[in-house]
Amino acid sequence: MKRILLSVFAAAVTAAWAVPASATDVSFSGQYRVRGEFRDNADYNDDASDAKAFIGQRVRLNVNAEATDDTSVKLTLQDSRILGGSDSLITDTTESPDLHEAYLNVNGIFGTPVNFRIGRQELNYGDERLIGSFGWSNYGRAFDGVKFGYVRDGINVDLFRMTVSEATGVATSSSTGATTLTGTTHDTTLTGVYATLGKVIPNNSLDVYVLHQTDAVDLTRYTIGARVKGAVAGVDYTVELPYQTGETSGTVDISAWAFAAKAGYTLPTPMKIRVGAEYDFASGDEADSADENETFNNLYPTNHNHFGIGDVAVANSWSNIQAWSLNVSADVNEKLRLYAAYWDYTTDEAASGASDDIGNEIDLVASYKYSNNVSIEAGAARFTPGEATATTPDDAQDWAYLQITANF
Repeated sequence: MKRILLSVFAAAVTAAWAVPASATDVSFSGQYRVRGEFRDNADYNDDASDAKAFIGQRVRLNVNAEATDDTSVKLTLQDSRILGGSDSLITDTTESPDLHEAYLNVNGIFGTPVNFRIGRQELNYGDERLIGSFGWSNYGRAFDGVKFGYVRDGINVDLFRMTVSEATGVATSSSTGATTLTGTTHDTTLTGVYATLGKVIPNNSLDVYVLHQTDAVDLTRYTIGARVKGAVAGVDYTVELPYQTGETSGTVDISAWAFAAKAGYTLPTPMKIRVGAEYDFASGDEADSADENETFNNLYPTNHNHFGIGDVAVANSWSNIQAWSLNVSADVNEKLRLYAAYWDYTTDEAASGASDDIGNEIDLVASYKYSNNVSIEAGAARFTPGEATATTPDDAQDWAYLQITANF
């Protein structure tokens, strides 16, 4: 399969070069990214040696072909692997290499401010707390489906329908000749309307959205929310509030909500020192709510950086959590940027008699712009577990990385 994909991509590139320039405008770009990671004490037990290190590599090759002034096709071939190891860095069902993106895009349909896109594509909305392409991952995320977009006078509205996974089943015939399909019989889908309104509130951007999610069984979940982002007098801020309703398992009602607020002040100095704070909340399920699901689900997010850089599973989700952070960043010069943060995590709803203390984390990141197309980034995080995470909360987990990214 890999050889077939590579052969198809190579043939497409060769054909694109062979097409006269008057017939189509073809451009090529790409990215090479390599990241070494080290994690120690993932089980929070210093007596057991579990230190792990690896180097992950991701390569993306992009082809953009403009068939006409308003119609284009984009292809992104991606290869993701551990150097010296298995092909894929994360557990997924897609082989590597694979087509990360492959879509047709039409701008200004019939002279209207409506755009159309069909195929495999990335979706990124707001702070990517609910829908994001998860670019930090060595594999990333893309969706298969169709999207319409309306753009005019500071208003941007997207309407999309994505199939996350197709229904599967086994066809069987009875003695009477009737055919039935058993197994998973429903697609897992994501449908939504996401609008960004740039002129409703002066000096602010307002996002409003309605998202509908189904799964292979009996889930139907609606997420309705709003997000405000702005800045004034050196203070930047973002506030988001979503609510979820619907039904799961056919009999359990969904009633959940979440809240996120972050703000920062940038000192008027050459180093642009920013001092910030953040608070995140997502509801959890109460022990006595058997007929109601109150746990907020953050759909298909990019969680990295939202809850610390360590990506510790118990703290890295906008679900059943209360988290707050204090952070500071500074542009030391035009090439070097430093960032530090402290995070504290608790659960919203803990089991009866159990602790709600998830733990805390300290983050350090240094970003260096080696050139216009090459950047280097290094970071480290120490997560100290609370009683809700480990029975030996004094044993901290350490994680560090070094990443080089080259765009071409």
